[in-house]
Amino acid sequence: MSRTTQGEEPTKGRPKAEFDAAKKEMENIMINGLLQYVKDGTIPKGNNKIHMTCYNTIYNFTDCGYGDELLNYHNDKIREATIGCYNRIKDLSGFDFIDSFIDCTNKLNSLIFSMSRIFLYTSNNHLKGTDDKNNVRKYPEDDVSEFSMKIFKNDFFDKLQDKVYDSLNEILIREERNGNNEYRFKIKDIMKTIQSLDFTKPKISKISETSKNWEAVGQAIVLNYQNKWFDKLKSETTKYIKNKAEKDIKNNSAPEYIKCELKYLSQEDERLDSYVYGDFHNDIKNINYDYLIKDNAQTLVDMDTGINKMFRTKRKDELSEAFQLFSFYKDSLKLIQLSFRAYIKERLLVLYNDKELSKDPRKFAPALIDLKKEMDEIVLLCFANNTDFQDSENKEFSILMSKELYPKQLAYYADFCMRTGFKGKAEDEIEKTLNDIISIFKNINSKLIFQTESEKKMSERLIKNASISMNNEKMFISKLKQESGVTYVSKMSEMISDLEKNKVESDGYKLSRSRGSPGGIKFDVQVISQSAWDISKSNMEKIEIPKFLQNCLDDFQNFYIGRHQQTKLIWCLSLSRVEIQYLYLKNKNISTSTLPQFLALYYLEKKGKLNLESIAQLLGCKVQKVIYDIRGLIFNPSFNPKGGIDKGVILSDIDPQTKEFKNTTEISINMNFSVNRQKINTLPLAQKKSAAEIKEAEIEEAQIIKKYQDNILQASLTRIMKSRIGQTTTHVWLVNETAKQVDLFKAQPQQIKENIEKLIEKNIIKRNGPSYEYIA
Repeated sequence: MSRTTQGEEPTKGRPKAEFDAAKKEMENIMINGLLQYVKDGTIPKGNNKIHMTCYNTIYNFTDCGYGDELLNYHNDKIREATIGCYNRIKDLSGFDFIDSFIDCTNKLNSLIFSMSRIFLYTSNNHLKGTDDKNNVRKYPEDDVSEFSMKIFKNDFFDKLQDKVYDSLNEILIREERNGNNEYRFKIKDIMKTIQSLDFTKPKISKISETSKNWEAVGQAIVLNYQNKWFDKLKSETTKYIKNKAEKDIKNNSAPEYIKCELKYLSQEDERLDSYVYGDFHNDIKNINYDYLIKDNAQTLVDMDTGINKMFRTKRKDELSEAFQLFSFYKDSLKLIQLSFRAYIKERLLVLYNDKELSKDPRKFAPALIDLKKEMDEIVLLCFANNTDFQDSENKEFSILMSKELYPKQLAYYADFCMRTGFKGKAEDEIEKTLNDIISIFKNINSKLIFQTESEKKMSERLIKNASISMNNEKMFISKLKQESGVTYVSKMSEMISDLEKNKVESDGYKLSRSRGSPGGIKFDVQVISQSAWDISKSNMEKIEIPKFLQNCLDDFQNFYIGRHQQTKLIWCLSLSRVEIQYLYLKNKNISTSTLPQFLALYYLEKKGKLNLESIAQLLGCKVQKVIYDIRGLIFNPSFNPKGGIDKGVILSDIDPQTKEFKNTTEISINMNFSVNRQKINTLPLAQKKSAAEIKEAEIEEAQIIKKYQDNILQASLTRIMKSRIGQTTTHVWLVNETAKQVDLFKAQPQQIKENIEKLIEKNIIKRNGPSYEYIA
């Protein structure tokens, strides 16, 4: 008994005539309709009921001994349709071929899908099941859809494969690259087919997004078809891009070329994402980068409108786009970095070679700071704050700023700010300026020179009470400490500590027996540590003073030694400031003067007219020192702006034209001195040094710096060798390691070698064949 509905037991041994009749009926109502659809697009008539009739025929006859015949019948019909499609399009070309290929592929896809549903029972129960004797069927690995795909591959796609690849690359992709985006859908359609053929058990169907991740499919993939197509794509892309790059670089300015290729690469990325992925995508990108960027990078730098010109004309938008383009090919960024460094060097040399500007730290340092800010802004806005460009900027600043001028001028500028530059400025503005100074400081090679100059200037202004604010001083020290460590600012910190301790001592002195006014003279003393402050030997030279002043010194010394018995005081009288009231004058003016000035006036009042040599003998100092202070009593612009020889606190017999003093020059008190202001300043102005004096000072300063550097190198060498006891230390390694560890200045190999020899002489290290050994 035959079954006509799914799920009932099929009848065994059905007659062949009955099978042939059923097969013919199935062909008439369904199969021929599907074939007709493949031939001319006519949609087959019928519905679910007709489809189920065909399925029931397969169901009823598969297990009655007709399974193989049904399978052959299925394959013959698929082959008939496939060969028919091939014959219709094999001689076509161009867009006719492409359109016909896509149409045939879609129709064959529909045919295979429908036929697979119809022959589903045969596929599931005949091909992969077992027979009545439990023997495994003859096709254990395949089903009807796999048979269909093999036929599609062998009789259709494989025969057209080269033509499909050529058409895809030479027509569709080329046209799409030229702006015809409507072809992208056709490319996708063809790519679906190519991709589906590479699956182990493929079906011609839509490739989902997840299938782009081959591992997610869970099947072993051999990309035979895609590899073949991709080889042609690479070849075609190479020809296309090479031609495009040559044409674009020839016909465009550098900014236009960069804009054009950025746009193209963006579009290329988008289009390749649509039909290429994985390593394929990266390979195509690399072809684009090689021809569009690598081969033309140097040209884009050197063109009249190129990157070098962009720097000089400050075209930040164009530089930003150049960075974006070159970022696709990382090695080419080095060319922009080289151009950037050359630009920084050029700008720094302009500052350095401006002799008028470089003489004045108040102008030079701000110009340097502004240049650094400008370069920082370029790195931030044009180069996305890229660390390689930050390093390039810092290295170029460091190389050029190895010259002594830079650290000295920066230290002088910091001194100017602390004295007068910060006057009237808000705290946030002061901090911003200090940050700018530190920004330049970071790039200075010889931080030792900046350190010594800063310590010297700080010592001078604090002793003279010339700093605007101690808070500013502390903020500056804090920022230097943060950048270079506690040791770097130890002397500066000690100076501040001395001043704070001195306040305590001053308050204590006011509570002493003399109440801080021995002999009725208000007497303030500033006690400082000799190791921290920069005091010249000339300021420590002894000055003979009258007994009433000596009593003041003795009174404070007795007070201080009583509190600090292990301390020795050395008086720096040349640094003293005296407030004098001129009782003989009508206005009873008050002056701020040096101690030698006060003593000169004191002796002139007692003895009348004296020559400079006599005054020097009374003070126990050199005549030149007296001349220096006497100039302040005559020519200080606070009361004598025009420099008249008869307008000073004292009179002299010098030549009005030359204004030169001699040992025999006589001076006397100017009883007719008159000035409108109550308080005046007689402090001597700094004298311009002669060329010989400047040269001598430079030599002395270089010797001091050299001594500091030697001490640092010897300490570093000793520390390194001490940490390597029992290890072999070669000369080359020791020199390189020392140069690496010393950061206050750029240690030269010869200088390191000299200090190794000094340590050998001191028996701290010794030679042991070709190496060194620590022995101290």
